[in-house]
Amino acid sequence: MAEDKFEQAVIDKLKSEGWEYLTDYSGVTVDRLYDHWRDILNANNRKRLEDTPLSDNEFKQVKLELTKNKTPYDAQLMLAGAGGVGTVPLNRDDGTQLELEIFYGDEVAGGHSRYEVVNQITFTDLATSLSSKRRIDIMLLINGLPVAHIEEKDESLQNQWNAFEQFQKYDGDGMYTGLFSFVQVQFVLSQNSAHYFARPKNSDSYNRDFAFGWRDDAGKDVTNTMTFIHEVMGIPALHRLVTVNMIPDAANDNLMVMRSYQIQATRQILDRMREMDQNGLIEKEGGYVWHTTGSGKTVTSFKVAQLLASRPRVEDVLFIVDRVDLVNQTYENFQSFAYKTFENRIKVVNGRQLKRELKHTQTSHIYLITIQGLDKAVKSGVISDHRMVILMDEAHRSASGDSVARIKKALPRTTWFGFTGTPNFYSDEVNKVKTSKEISTYDIFGPRLHRYTIKDAIGDGNVLGFDVTYYETSYEADKKVNLSENELEKEVYTSVPFRQSVVEDIKNNWVRNSSGPIEMGIRKPNQFQGILAVSGKQAVAAYYGLFKQLAPDIRVAMTYSRDENNGVGTADLQSFLKQAMKDYIKAYSTHDFLNDKNPQRAYLNDITKRIARKKPYNKGDDQDRLDLVIVADQLLTGFDSKYINIIYMDKLMKEGPLIQAMSRTNRTINRTAKPHGKVRFYRKGEVMEENVKNALVIYTKGGNDTIADAKKLPDDSEQKELFDDGILAPKIADQIHDLAPKIRRLQELAGKDFSQVPKSEKEQVEFAVKGAEVNSAVQKLVQQGYVMGTEVEDEHGNVVLGINSASQLSALQARMNDVNELLPPEKKIDLTNISVTLHSYANEIIDYDVLVDLLNAYMDETTHNNRQAVEDHVKPMDQDSRAEIDTVLDSIEQGDYHQHFDTETLKTARKKIRNDKQELKIYKWAADHDYNGNDILSAYQYYLPGVALVDNIKLSQELQAIEQKLEIGFFETADFETAVLAYFNKINYK
Repeated sequence: MAEDKFEQAVIDKLKSEGWEYLTDYSGVTVDRLYDHWRDILNANNRKRLEDTPLSDNEFKQVKLELTKNKTPYDAQLMLAGAGGVGTVPLNRDDGTQLELEIFYGDEVAGGHSRYEVVNQITFTDLATSLSSKRRIDIMLLINGLPVAHIEEKDESLQNQWNAFEQFQKYDGDGMYTGLFSFVQVQFVLSQNSAHYFARPKNSDSYNRDFAFGWRDDAGKDVTNTMTFIHEVMGIPALHRLVTVNMIPDAANDNLMVMRSYQIQATRQILDRMREMDQNGLIEKEGGYVWHTTGSGKTVTSFKVAQLLASRPRVEDVLFIVDRVDLVNQTYENFQSFAYKTFENRIKVVNGRQLKRELKHTQTSHIYLITIQGLDKAVKSGVISDHRMVILMDEAHRSASGDSVARIKKALPRTTWFGFTGTPNFYSDEVNKVKTSKEISTYDIFGPRLHRYTIKDAIGDGNVLGFDVTYYETSYEADKKVNLSENELEKEVYTSVPFRQSVVEDIKNNWVRNSSGPIEMGIRKPNQFQGILAVSGKQAVAAYYGLFKQLAPDIRVAMTYSRDENNGVGTADLQSFLKQAMKDYIKAYSTHDFLNDKNPQRAYLNDITKRIARKKPYNKGDDQDRLDLVIVADQLLTGFDSKYINIIYMDKLMKEGPLIQAMSRTNRTINRTAKPHGKVRFYRKGEVMEENVKNALVIYTKGGNDTIADAKKLPDDSEQKELFDDGILAPKIADQIHDLAPKIRRLQELAGKDFSQVPKSEKEQVEFAVKGAEVNSAVQKLVQQGYVMGTEVEDEHGNVVLGINSASQLSALQARMNDVNELLPPEKKIDLTNISVTLHSYANEIIDYDVLVDLLNAYMDETTHNNRQAVEDHVKPMDQDSRAEIDTVLDSIEQGDYHQHFDTETLKTARKKIRNDKQELKIYKWAADHDYNGNDILSAYQYYLPGVALVDNIKLSQELQAIEQKLEIGFFETADFETAVLAYFNKINYK
């Protein structure tokens, strides 16, 4: 379907969903939308304005207020206003001061709210654009404010992402200012695909990972765009999306939009409360939300807490966590997510403070407290018959039967809702799922309200699957045959030789596990970090000492909490932790935590910031780097860092705690660099393999909430292919088999060694697309631990990857870049990382010293073999670089060089060749475009890589002189300047 016809179909669907299409305000310039908004302001504020419409001066003043919206975050605060009504201040011409109402967050699909759609709006005066005008597809207006921007594309995935980049370009042009600063959400629509995302704070912050699809209430992907429009963009859905479902993030001056499962879970909880209110009932068990680890439960739970605290019948909300450090972490998050008017209603309390606070008769609050603190308060006599709600984080572990029973008795008019990534279930004998639980999450909180599993999150790309390996040390293998379980624990797992074997394995594979992807033959080390989880405090201390002794180059820290009670020797262990803190303070030159009121908390806080690379450790400084943290229980729940890609396990775990620990590794960052979260088990591999399988079955399919559930027959659809959904990484041998025909085809197109550029455009397109696919797959293999060139055993024998070295992969990447440069813009693929690396490591891709030696050898003896040695060596370089070396070889053969090269003289020779070739290229390009070659060459002298034209006065003046000479019209100047700069960028070498 042509884009214009598809656009009309979208508008027709929006009309059927309650939007009014404004013919008179479509196909117009932005000024007309300002006029329309002015009319709406006059109508909605008629009484305030005392029937005297805004004067030109007054409306100019209102427009000036909009310049305060520097980001979507600012605009969201203005829309939210106070009490659900957004306003702007106005000083009338007669001196009267008032607040003009501009938005009604609470009047969804009613009251003053007007819902309108316009299309083909033209922007003619964009602050930072070189273009004279930009035209957008569709804008959705609520009360005249453009809150949602839609761009449509055809079914090509590349075109869809072009739309994403189009939004980014609009942002860079300065489109989202003034009235259009209110755009909160952006949509990319095609006939069978739809994505939405919160408008980022600036053009540099656009990230495809935050463009979301939609799942319906049954958890099925919505791919039909008309269905998507009905569920997401209809009325009242869109109004709620830009109000209730937006999260202002003060810590990052950013805006977040909730995903479908977060919105649905929130709605389910509110519906449960509404049902109770309508029936005049108070049920203690409200229900629980099962959203897998890493799916954004903090955001969901905060939004629920805020919405519940805003309900007229709810007097207070208690948010319960099970650790003191999580109380403070949650409080910081909640403060960041709260509107200004709500900040003072969020408080951290202990039991004594809560007792005092519950006596208030003011507006409702959100109180954050530990389950231990609340239970202690109840034991000391706290009771209340206030209508309250308890929200419990990590509900699978926070609620024990005895404490919950006491609290429910003391707070009888309180309804409980739980949030968990790993609920407690009863055993499922039918599906051979065994659990150790005697009480389920259902027993504590009531019915499951919403489910979003690991399988769902992996399918949506919100978290990664797992690459699991089991390593048996030779020491364990030798000893385990004749030892009982107790003897194994005593003689093997706590022994120095066993732990030394673990440390040696981690050290020997550290570079492989912590490095980034291969880019032009170079793999950056220490791009990722790890956690070593061990069985108790003594083991933490012992491993820390061994790493200091055996692997001093790996930067390690250790931590355990006071409430981790593992064995004896407490004084020694505290002394050991104190020494580790001193080591850490010295290594990183931090302030002395030992002088803090709570040294352990300050120390842990610094560790978590450092390993998550949060401020002030987010600058990429290598001296800030922490490689590995050794823990017993800390950090295995409630801690997220996308830079952790592996967890090493020397402890036995199962069910929910096992999934929680494994999930420390599965936060997304870059699929090429981190395709899976890696988990490596060192103890009892056979047992842990069964435990992993069992846990994944539970937390993908779902266990039994009640004993009666276990008697139900399983749903066949839930039992099929659990391990074929990306939850576990595919076998390396299988991946090599799948890649073999693709690599052979690439070699047919570019030669066995990838030294040739395919000739026809059709073959170039095929090579670029297939090459990108193969490059990504090979990178994932390398990240899994595959060493290129080695054989891997499978059921049919041994297999080896068709690309057998980093050098050969570099040659493939170089040809991909060469081909992409030759393709027309609409057929190029995204090779940003490869192109950047190609320039950044221009002299490191190949061994430059070796190249100099090979050229000098050819100068001494101009034989075919010596020339071939040079040509083989430079295959990983890009086409232009190889052409330069060919010119050097030809010149040697012609006797133009007489003295041996060193690295500097070779660079000088290459630079001269490059400049000569650039001049020829510029003259040819100018001739092809009917420009004077001398003029374009003169302009190139003022070109500065990475400097915008507006900041390069000399180049701008030079181009203006050419425009005057050629009599280029005003509306064509932008196209001329864009084309010239694009060409200069292309031929430039950094």
